[in-house]
Amino acid sequence: MADPLWQSVCTQDDVRNLPFCDETMALTDRVKDYVSRIPTEVQISMMGNQAAGFDELHIPPYQWWSEGLHGPLEPCVSYNDQCSCPTSFPSPSAMGNAFNRTLYHLVGHAIGREGRAISNLRPHDMSIGDGLTYWSPTINMQRDPRWGRNQEVPGEDPYLTGEYAKAFVNGLQGAYTSSAVGGGEGDDHDRVRVGACCKHYLANSLERWGNVSRHNFDAKIDDQDLHDYYLPPFKECVKEAVGVMCSYNAINGIPACAHPYLLQEVLREQWNFTGYLVTDCGALGNVYNGHHYAKDPKEASALAKNATVDVNCGDGSYFPTALMAAYQEGSVQESVIQESFHRMAMVQFRLGLFDTREKENVNPLKDIATIGSSTHAQLALEAAQQSIVLLKNENNLLPLDRNSKEQIAVIGPHIHSTFALLSNYHGKKCDCTKNSTNDWSCVESPLQALQRIVTDPDKLLSMMGCNIDGMDRNEIDDAKVLAESSDKVIVFVGLTNDQEREELDRTETTLPGLQHTLLQSILDVASEKTIVVLIHGGAMSLGLDAIENSGAILTAGYGGQAASAAIADVLFGDYDPSGKLSSMWYPPEYVKQIPLTEMGLRVGVGRTHMYYTGTPEFAFGHGLSYSSWQLSWAEDTMSQNVLGLRLYESQTISLGVNLQNLGGSRTKSKSRQTLLLFWRPEKSEKHLPKQKLIDFQESSSLEEGEVQTVHFELRWDDFATWRSHEKATTVVPGRYELCVTTNGVMLSMSLEVTQSKSAGAAIDYGSMVFDTL
Repeated sequence: MADPLWQSVCTQDDVRNLPFCDETMALTDRVKDYVSRIPTEVQISMMGNQAAGFDELHIPPYQWWSEGLHGPLEPCVSYNDQCSCPTSFPSPSAMGNAFNRTLYHLVGHAIGREGRAISNLRPHDMSIGDGLTYWSPTINMQRDPRWGRNQEVPGEDPYLTGEYAKAFVNGLQGAYTSSAVGGGEGDDHDRVRVGACCKHYLANSLERWGNVSRHNFDAKIDDQDLHDYYLPPFKECVKEAVGVMCSYNAINGIPACAHPYLLQEVLREQWNFTGYLVTDCGALGNVYNGHHYAKDPKEASALAKNATVDVNCGDGSYFPTALMAAYQEGSVQESVIQESFHRMAMVQFRLGLFDTREKENVNPLKDIATIGSSTHAQLALEAAQQSIVLLKNENNLLPLDRNSKEQIAVIGPHIHSTFALLSNYHGKKCDCTKNSTNDWSCVESPLQALQRIVTDPDKLLSMMGCNIDGMDRNEIDDAKVLAESSDKVIVFVGLTNDQEREELDRTETTLPGLQHTLLQSILDVASEKTIVVLIHGGAMSLGLDAIENSGAILTAGYGGQAASAAIADVLFGDYDPSGKLSSMWYPPEYVKQIPLTEMGLRVGVGRTHMYYTGTPEFAFGHGLSYSSWQLSWAEDTMSQNVLGLRLYESQTISLGVNLQNLGGSRTKSKSRQTLLLFWRPEKSEKHLPKQKLIDFQESSSLEEGEVQTVHFELRWDDFATWRSHEKATTVVPGRYELCVTTNGVMLSMSLEVTQSKSAGAAIDYGSMVFDTL
């Protein structure tokens, strides 16, 4: 077994009695002593992602770069003739559909445990993944479906993204609450199991568009969009995370990694972030040769360091080489270096790198069984199930009967997919002996999952019909014949990382290649019996004809290692779908109406559920269930006379909503739902969004007929938006409609938000069908 990272530092005879090795002292005092013993020039040598060591204190080199977006980006681990591979959870864009904070926490918790265990068991060689500082989560916004990295982020909404970030970070780093994970583990809040890093700060949502790339793009953003949309998720994330990564792009003419306002004033001063700040890899080079904001690497390094950047990822000619020159000529003061190194050291101390005794909740993980455990595999399945969104189910076509004698045609380019289901930034799978090659044989394909779950696999007849993006039509006619002759048809279509990924944006949101032709050919002869399953990251556009003519549609995202099992469970009723779209689906013509380079949300036809003025194919928050559900205001809400109250400044109102499972699902499981709470201004104003998500709560799994009261807390600040003329985020008094939605049902009330405690206002409420198309 490999020694845990840096375990031996404070066991050396000549340092073990120094204050920084004294575990009875406060961390701040230990770090202060440690920093005082490192010469400034040596500190600078430690400011690259492959940080140098310091032999005089037995400090080894440290690799700051590790990844854990939806599972450790690590190899499989061998120990004592055992092999364990890291768990691959669904991509964040899929998990965003779950609207479930507990799930996000548990997934982060599992990734953190596996990451620490891998670190304790792997040999340390300074390769990527060698350290315990994970550059996750990615919390940029899905402001446009064409962005190539939409699969890495939870959705288009800033509130959802902020809640995802908080829950994931707390789980990853090892801070526990009994309500979230059932207790049972200690909480030493000074220590973190794995260090989270919120990225990419800020407004990073373009890869390559024409002659513009993320390396030279200047994101033009007005104050309202900056403060209402782009900043809030990061504000929530940094409340606990020990790291932040600045992005490649510029914001309003200033590169993100040299931006005094965003880095010093907002991040450090307003938000009181004291953790480490790292550049995206190569971003300092972009300050010089991409944005031409600095005349040379030395000036670029000085600008970044003076803006409180601590670690440079990438070209060492910036940090440490050019930074050393900037320090020696006086453009970076020694105090700036000392403060920066102190922030870096504090993170390493919080990781326990200088501790010889093991903190109970940080570093007990030396069992290889922790990695890819059965518990984590079950969590991956539950995450994939909760990520699936049922978009349409005409005449209750779903769920299917596994015992039926009907012939089912399984068609589409994704029927054999395995690797594609894992999204990007995932670890190795399947075999420790093949870490240098790609082995995905242990990942179940959709066709294999269906063959496993049905009683008679011979009733499943399959063919691809076409490739994901190829132009070979040879099988389309055969697929059409197969569909026409079958009793049910399941069509697996979508995207892979060949169409959407880092450095590659989409130009269209429709199905690539001949997939639409294949789908339309099938719908021409088998529309009412056809089920469309989509596998993808960013939002899609199917076109109204395909939507109207399909019998059922569900989106599974990139569901990770358990994607196929989860899809099969939903199709055959072992799981009642509960996901809601975390990004709206625009019509195909949207891509012609607004360029990807336009960062504004209120320009032209608008962006996101908050500002889009057109009719989406499927709305944000849309998602159906096999069960029917009813919403009503809870008795305690009525008895408090909430409906006759105004909301005043500094006041909190508790809203109770009864959720009843009316049944009718034909599933073998209980059913759960997530309730979304929005406000909508009753009087349209230019600066206000059409609607704003202010809370979401998940129910328990309910039997048919069972009722649960779901509670929301309504706060004054929920109604705050940026006011340009005041240059501040303030609440706009007025009347708002509050809307609670789930499964196509909406419960609403009217509420007046006011600073005055004058006469009350009558409040109307009701329940109606929520039109999601």
